[in-house]
Amino acid sequence: MCMQLGDCRFDRERGMLIELSRDESWHLSRAELQVITLLLEHQGQLVSKHMLKTGDGQGPPLTDASVSRAISTLRSFLGPQHESLIETVKGQGYLLRPSNGSEYRGVNYLRLHTVPLWSALVLFGVMLAFSVFYLKHTDHSKPTQALMTSILSLASGQQVRLNLYADSSASNTLLFEMGERLSTGLIACGKSDWADVYASLSHDKQVLNMTFRGEKLGQSVLRNISISDLSRPKTFIDSAWLHEVNICG
Repeated sequence: MCMQLGDCRFDRERGMLIELSRDESWHLSRAELQVITLLLEHQGQLVSKHMLKTGDGQGPPLTDASVSRAISTLRSFLGPQHESLIETVKGQGYLLRPSNGSEYRGVNYLRLHTVPLWSALVLFGVMLAFSVFYLKHTDHSKPTQALMTSILSLASGQQVRLNLYADSSASNTLLFEMGERLSTGLIACGKSDWADVYASLSHDKQVLNMTFRGEKLGQSVLRNISISDLSRPKTFIDSAWLHEVNICG
């Protein structure tokens, strides 16, 4: 059965989230699949962190960090306009907002709250004005260039392009270090669904953002991952994280 969450459709059998407007798909990791499945099974109810970690008990339990990353990644998949569908109940767990719609041909639809017409018109006007300003004041003659691009050769003969992005060419030691760790993890895959991997650090160097693009079974696939790390020195990517997330595809 498929479930629609915001602009995405969750295909439980294939373990995928499909972005309907762009027809792009993301293959979920074990942690992400376990978390979203439990939230959907208990839709409208609080699901404790303990339940999210243990799942059905058939596999090894997840860590607190992997559950938190799974929630963050799922919200990222849903997009900023729908990320509030997954609510955090501080100190207890998470809750997936109940559907206000009905089930139709095996698909459950989560409806957005309606807004007054005048509010929609005002929002449209603001967005239109911003778009005009952006087009007039932005140089679109050149696409954004990667700070560094590396071609990784896997054991299967496949090549993966790793692209590192930064606002400036200064003080990017941490980004380069994360790029080396990501390269090591991708090469260890031997074979991967990804053709391009993009990585960048937030301005405060506390969030590492990664986007994986490729093709599987003739269909375009996309996966977004964000990692927060407030520690010193920052780790972001280590062997345990690579094992849990499975970046191979």
